[in-house]
Amino acid sequence: MKKFKEDQLVMCGQVVDFVTKNKEAIAASEAAEQQAQELASTYALVAQAQGSAVKRTKTLAQDAQTAKKTLLELLPALLGPLERIATRLGDNDLLASVTLSSKQLRKLRPLAFGAVVQSVLDSAARPAVVPELGKQGLKPATLQPLRDALAAFQTAQPATRKTINERVVAGAALEDLLDELMGEVRQLDSDMKAFKLLNRELYEGYAQARKLVTTGGTSEKVARPV
Repeated sequence: MKKFKEDQLVMCGQVVDFVTKNKEAIAASEAAEQQAQELASTYALVAQAQGSAVKRTKTLAQDAQTAKKTLLELLPALLGPLERIATRLGDNDLLASVTLSSKQLRKLRPLAFGAVVQSVLDSAARPAVVPELGKQGLKPATLQPLRDALAAFQTAQPATRKTINERVVAGAALEDLLDELMGEVRQLDSDMKAFKLLNRELYEGYAQARKLVTTGGTSEKVARPV
């Protein structure tokens, strides 16, 4: 969502807080009271749409981080024995694929990291390697926690990227909701003008809450009550 849109949302929150706190005074105008309720309902929808997208992405990112941490902790338990096996078998290709340090593994980007771990597990499943691993107590079933962690990592990674893309797409929907919200605010502007006669102090307070707080980025003129 563009910065000026975010600023609009902050301003709408200010207005909703104001009309909520001054509900009894605003009730002097039935029209303003009803419009304030409509505004609060629409604002709740926009806030929910924004918050759920952020929470969903954060949860998936945490899942990916947890899976990667597990892999980094468990992988040395397989890499060490595989290095010894590669040396005994004179398998230089295997040796090259299992001599990555923890530091090197941590620096790999997600897709590359997942591919390396998959390659190591594939090597561990080779017919010539399985018996050698067995001699070191590493049976295929013993490696299941590594496979599970890799599966969790691979599931979380594309899901995170997909959700970020969904947030971009949903950004348009979120901005549509915000446009509707701004429409509700402008209608309330008209209703609140009656308080220039009914309660001037209340009206001035509303006008203050209605000010757009610009925190930077692209600006856009926003209608304010006159």
